[in-house]
Order: sequence, then C-alpha cells, then structure tokens
Amino acid sequence: MQTNLADKANIFNTLIEESPMPIALYTGENMIIEVANKAMLKAWGRDASVIGKELALALPELKDQPFLDILKQVRSTGMPYEAKEDKAVLLNDNVLQTFYFDFTYKPLLDSDGNVWGILNNATDVTELVNAKFKVEHSEALLRQMIYDAPVAIGILKGRDLIIEDANDDLLKIWRKSKAVIGLKLLDGLPEIANQPFPELLQQVYNSGVAHYGYETKARLEHNGVEDDFYFNFVYDPIFGQDGEVTGIMVVANEITLQVVSKMEAAKSEERFRNFMYDIPMATAYYETENMVISLANDEMLRFWGKDKSVIGKTVAEAIPELNLQPSVETLKKVYQTGISYHADQEEFLVIIDGKEQKRWFSFTYKPIKDANGQVYAIIHAATDVTKLVQLQQQKDEFLGIASHELKTPVTSIKAYAQVLERMIRSEGDEKKATMVRKMDQQLNRLTGLIGDLLDVTKIQSGKMTFNPIEFDFDAVVEDIVDEMQHISSKHKIICNLESNAIVFADKERIGQVITNFLSNAIKYSTDADEIDVATYSQDGEVILSVRDYGIGISEDLQHLVFDQFYRVDGNLQHTYPGLGLGLYISAEIIKSEGGRIWVESTAGEGATFFFALKIK
Repeated sequence: MQTNLADKANIFNTLIEESPMPIALYTGENMIIEVANKAMLKAWGRDASVIGKELALALPELKDQPFLDILKQVRSTGMPYEAKEDKAVLLNDNVLQTFYFDFTYKPLLDSDGNVWGILNNATDVTELVNAKFKVEHSEALLRQMIYDAPVAIGILKGRDLIIEDANDDLLKIWRKSKAVIGLKLLDGLPEIANQPFPELLQQVYNSGVAHYGYETKARLEHNGVEDDFYFNFVYDPIFGQDGEVTGIMVVANEITLQVVSKMEAAKSEERFRNFMYDIPMATAYYETENMVISLANDEMLRFWGKDKSVIGKTVAEAIPELNLQPSVETLKKVYQTGISYHADQEEFLVIIDGKEQKRWFSFTYKPIKDANGQVYAIIHAATDVTKLVQLQQQKDEFLGIASHELKTPVTSIKAYAQVLERMIRSEGDEKKATMVRKMDQQLNRLTGLIGDLLDVTKIQSGKMTFNPIEFDFDAVVEDIVDEMQHISSKHKIICNLESNAIVFADKERIGQVITNFLSNAIKYSTDADEIDVATYSQDGEVILSVRDYGIGISEDLQHLVFDQFYRVDGNLQHTYPGLGLGLYISAEIIKSEGGRIWVESTAGEGATFFFALKIK
C-alpha cells in the first residue's frame, strides 16, 4: 500500500500503527480505547474489536489490578505516571499470563488545561525481568551450593576482595574461624600478603580469566605458627549482568599430604614403583603423549580385565574398548593441558572374561610434571563403585515401589477402621471405639511415612511437581496452626503473624513444610507446653519461624538436620522415632521454591526453625 506523503494525519496514523512499541490512547472518564496499535493489541492478547470499548470492559482481567485506578488518578490530577518492570496479568491465548512492562500514562490537555485523553506508551520487559528472577534464584542456589559442597569454596566480592562467603572446608584450609567473613582478604589472612596469591587474584579480577593452581605451596599461620601447605585451587571470576567482573569464587583442595608423599617418592624410582604396586587403590602410570602403560598394579589390571601383557603398550592398543569411550581423549587432554581430571561414579563398558560389562568408577587422572613444569606422565587412580551405584539404584527403586505398594492397602485398612469405629460406637461400646480410633491415628502416621518416602523418590528422580499460585501467607499459617492445635492439646501454639505478605509458590507444598516444622516442635518438646510461631517481612522476603522449648540441637550437628535420614543420636532415637525425612523434604521444597531454610539452636534450650520465601 502506498502512503500519500501529503496526508500528514495518515502518515502519523501509520507511524503509530506500525510502531514496535505498544501505544494506546484512552478518552473520557470511562477510559474509552480510541487508539491501540498492533503492538498494544498483541500485548493485550486482543484484536482491533476492542477499539471503541471501555478499557475495563475490553480487558476485564484488569479489575483487581492497579492500572484502572492509576489512570483515574492521572486524569484527575493531570500528572503523568511512569512505572518500571511493573507486573501485569493479561489474557493471552485464553490463558491468564504474567507479563512485565515499562510504561507511561501521559495526560493530554486541551486549551483550557483539562485532560481530554491519556496516552499509554509501553515496553514489554518480561524476558528481562524473568532473566533477573533466574539470576536471583541462581545466586541463592550458588550460596546453598557453597555450604553444601563437599569441597572448599568461598566468594570474594569486589576489587577489595571482601570475604563474602566461605564454607567450613575453606575456613579449615585457611586455618581461620568465621570471624574472617566480611573482612578484606588481606585483613583476614595477612600472612599471604608477600605471597603470589593477591597478585593472582587481581589478575583474574582484571582479566576475567580463571586461574588454576596445582600443588601450589602456601605459607599459612595457625595458632601463632606459620607452616607450608600445598593446594590445588581455582580462582574463577564471577560476572555481573553487565558482563563486568564483580567477584571471584575460590575453590580449593588441600593436598599437602599427597605432595609430601610424592616428593618422598621422587627420591627413589624404585621406592616410587613399590609404592604404586603396594597401594590398595587401583593405580596405573602412563608415559608420553601416546599414553604408554608403564605401570599398572594388580587392582587396576583386575578393573580392566587384563593381565601384565598390557605393560609397555598404549592405552588405545591394550584396552581397545576404551577407544569408543571418552577415556583416551580425556587422558590426552590432561597431558596437553597439565590439568587434572576427576570423575565420580562415571559409567564405563569394559571387557571381563570375554564379556562386555557395565561398571562405574570414581577416578583421577593426575599429570606429573618435571622441574620446568612440563607434563611427562599421568597417574591414574581409580575406585570401582559399581556395587555402590547399584545399591543406590536398588534403594531408590525399592523405596518407590514399596511406597506405592503400601499406599493402597493402608488406605483400605484406614477406611475399614473408620467404618468399624462408627459401627462399634453405634453399638455403645466406647472403649472399643476408642481403641479403633487410636488404630486409625497410627494409620495416619503410617500414611505420612509412606508419603515422605514417595516424596524422597520424587526428589531424587527430579519428578516432584510444583503448582505455584498467589496466596496470603499469614492466612495459610493461621489455618495450619488451627489444625495442629486440635491435634496437640498439651502444647499451646502462640502466633505472632505480621508479614502481611502475598507469595507466589505451591501452597500445598509450603503448607507441608509448615506442618513439618510444627510437628517436630511438638514431638521434640515433650517437657514444654508452648510453641511460638511468627511471620515477618524483611528485605523482600517473608520469613516464618517456629520455636520450641525442647531438647535443642548442638551446634556441631546443626548442619546435618536437613540431611536425608538424619535423626537424633543415641537413646533419643527411641524416645523420638521417625525416618528422618521430614526436614530433608522440607529443605528440598524450599530450595525448589527459591527460598532459604535454616535452624538456630542451643542443646537443651530448644530450637527455632526458619524458612524464607521471596515476597510477590
């Protein structure tokens, strides 16, 4: 279609209509849609038939959202309104969906200064906002990963290298306490000032390129005495949304004993070889870039299903079945880069007794370097974890099958018990009816245990589902407290619910966590008669706490309470029975919802369990 360039109104209308930015014009007190270009109609999920209608009627989903009130305010005051990353729930493909917009409501004035219309410009920033949410979620997962990781990890923030986080393993390596967290690195570890580490960290910060250190010596102070220690470590840059380095993640592994042992072994080739043969772990020694098998102890030969005839051959020649697997290429990469490789529970196909078998191994390829730093050999140490992997698989399969199989008969027994109780009670035998009711209560407990086992199998298989909705957090807490109060007549549950928060999460799963907190508080405070429940908002989060006045948890065990199958020790296991799954499941639910969960306690003085969720 050709546009008449002389027709300025037509040109203007065309520009508005074809603009990629959503634009609309509303007039009158009822906000009649006079103009809505293609981009705005697409954002609304509507077609041109809405033009000429009242905005509230055209988009009824706006009823419980603030936009209509804001438009009225702009019209009455004549003051423009601007919003950034504001949430809007709109009908799209007949489904209510959440979007985020930067938008303005600009009043249009006539010659008398009265508002005759409101111009609405908008930019859809949904993808940007969702990306920010993912970043926030990733940061929370990163922090949890740091504290749960089986290796030493810490976070240094900013150019001043502030120690923002350091897990227990890293503090142990540094020979420091948690008091160093929040300090500059050189203030917390002044003994490294004249060592290469501060300069290496600044290089990583400036270049954005990770640094890998292997068998690196560090002189550290402990109890007033400095000594030499050896480490493998990584300084990995952390990037912000703008692509600039904002900090450095430190991952370290102390290998002092290994390095000292290697130094001793290097003094004598014969001593070294004897060490390799005598070590109980499967070990092999490869030389040159072709990976010639120079040494392999009996345990390694057994893993391969070979005999000593492989000595002197290349790995590719001696164990041809590995050529179709990543082992040979990985060995070459370790030789070329000088970077160690470690794998846990990696699957392999090996030929044993002429038959191809599937096995799992945890192993390390460690490069050996000369005085010039050049790799000349690789040590291969491995552990066969096939039985462990199979047992883990069997355990998970058993738990899943057993839980499903138990659920149906238990449900039937519960139904029969309830019918039987009503029949006996109708006959007037209250004593027998009470006994049947107690049996029903025990069935409830059994049903809960089965449910926990099912949840564990879903968590481990990644099949736990979540159905998030918006809900009033305090109202849900109050309902659950009321239910629990009926169950426990001994304990008075005292509530202080002040969050006034709306959250977007799976209401039933969050209720499961709250119920577990309350059940544990009741179970572990048999000598107390009060439980405190509180909610409050802080830093964009809603936080729930459940405090009991029971046996408490010692500080050295608090990091275990959210582990699978963890239970209290000693004779208390019989006093406080259970599978030790409730807090593990609760922790997994809260993590999946992007929240935090923790405990504060002193042995003998009760415990307070917390979790935090982002406020809508």
